[in-house]
Amino acid sequence: MKKHFLLTTILLTLFCTRLTALPVGISLSTWGASKNFASGEGTHASVGAFVALAPRLEVEASAIVSLTPTIAQDLIGSLSLSFPFAAPLYYTGGEGTLYYNGFIGLGYLGGWDDHHQRAVHALSLRVIPFTLGGSYYTRRERALAFSVLYDFVGHQWAMSWSLLGFDIYL
Repeated sequence: MKKHFLLTTILLTLFCTRLTALPVGISLSTWGASKNFASGEGTHASVGAFVALAPRLEVEASAIVSLTPTIAQDLIGSLSLSFPFAAPLYYTGGEGTLYYNGFIGLGYLGGWDDHHQRAVHALSLRVIPFTLGGSYYTRRERALAFSVLYDFVGHQWAMSWSLLGFDIYL
């Protein structure tokens, strides 16, 4: 039921944003976490979609999945609100934005850790200090994303990071 709701929400968001011509895209990035969050093992990837709802607000939904040591050992969904701190994401007149930007965001991560057979629920504060590109340039690269997580299940703090991320605007 949760999967259907998430998929429906993403599809409706993408459909509605295309009607209003807001910048929307897909993202792919690396993802790593400290040992005390989810299984804390292996290499992970994040795949998602995002939309700039306003010049200074972006919403991103993504799925984080473990690739090693076992595929799908961790399966986590993420929903975040991000705010650019160097320049707006777009201008309503269509002119070019600053090529460099950075983000600070708040989010929620939830899912399942198959290794420990437990649920994952966490709030996150994410900082992405380096992004190059944007909707005007049709591509964006992100580097050195860092998140502080509060895990509600384990009642502890954790960290996650992403070395590289690539976004393509549709």
